[in-house]
Amino acid sequence: MWNALQYPAFRWLFLSTLFSLAGSKIHRIALLFVAYQETQNAVWVSLILGAQFLASAVLGPLMGPLVDRYDRRSLMVISNLARAALVACIPLFAINSMPALMVISFLLAAFEAIYYSASNSAIPEMVPEPALDSANGLMMFVQRFSEIAFVALAGVLVAGVGPAPAFWINTASHLLAAGLLALLPSLAGKAGRSNYFQAVAEGLRPLWQNPVLSRTIGTLALAAAFGSVEGALGIVYAVEALKIGVQGFGVLEALMAAGAVLGLWVTMPLIKRWTREVVFVRSLALWGLVFASLGLFPNPIWAGVVMVLMGLLNTMFIVPARSIIQLSAPAELRGRIMAAFGATMQSAVLMGTLLAGLLEPRLGVLAVLCLSGFTVFVVAFTVMLRGGIPQPKIEPQSS
Repeated sequence: MWNALQYPAFRWLFLSTLFSLAGSKIHRIALLFVAYQETQNAVWVSLILGAQFLASAVLGPLMGPLVDRYDRRSLMVISNLARAALVACIPLFAINSMPALMVISFLLAAFEAIYYSASNSAIPEMVPEPALDSANGLMMFVQRFSEIAFVALAGVLVAGVGPAPAFWINTASHLLAAGLLALLPSLAGKAGRSNYFQAVAEGLRPLWQNPVLSRTIGTLALAAAFGSVEGALGIVYAVEALKIGVQGFGVLEALMAAGAVLGLWVTMPLIKRWTREVVFVRSLALWGLVFASLGLFPNPIWAGVVMVLMGLLNTMFIVPARSIIQLSAPAELRGRIMAAFGATMQSAVLMGTLLAGLLEPRLGVLAVLCLSGFTVFVVAFTVMLRGGIPQPKIEPQSS
């Protein structure tokens, strides 16, 4: 799993992402705490989260051409510096203003979308193709490790000394990340300077014209639309079905994150034994069956086992899927395609959240979880029956 760290450019990206995510996880807990503490109204929490979603889903694809036209190192540095400045504004003058927090959250998500597209489209230029899965696995490891290590720390910090220090920690983390990114070599964009909105359309078109991209992203989006009901109903399942309370819910979420980290040690050997495409589809199908068992067998011990398995299988299909998309995307369109992929997944998650809210009062949480899990399995099994995911044609890399 650690092979990709031997490449200096990726090593700097890995470290900068680690520091940036550490601050962001702490920031998120502090932000939601402030929103609820100041208003005692969950509507403001939803509005702030909605502003972040809107920026990622709408502005992400619109800003995709920037990643393909301009130097990606510079864009990642600018993204971190801008986020550092925006976060610093919260303790300075916006901590008591909900409209200001909404605007800041919207802008933070917009710059984060630029960073996501730039970093993910640059990885294939930093490591050779055999190390791509290792690199994508390590980027996922950073995300999951941050969830395990820094979310709990954020809760202790905010409860002990208040939210303001959490925002200053995030500001410092983005500044440090920008400094590390400045050590990267130039990552010049490869696209021409055609009409901007035409360039946006060029980045969206391959999502249904390229057979590898359309089948991979379409499968993931359909699975996410149903699989993401767990994010909305997890607390309901823990409190009402399992009777383990909020503390039990926190344990289940931690077990899923731990399973995702364990999955990194399983994914790499499987990809070497089979192919990325086979590991992706089979892991997704198995994830659906395991997810459905939450509704079939509502037992706290089994739920803990399932959460570990779900986290492990999530890594097993996300890592190869990301590599497939990166390798299938033409170099001059990769930034736009990664931006469109991110927006598609954000939209699918929103659909899943709305679906959970509509179905749970009518069917109950157990039936919704069972139905959603089997639907994910059917989606993946249908793809297998249709021949699976085609293997992308790998473009030769420049030195």
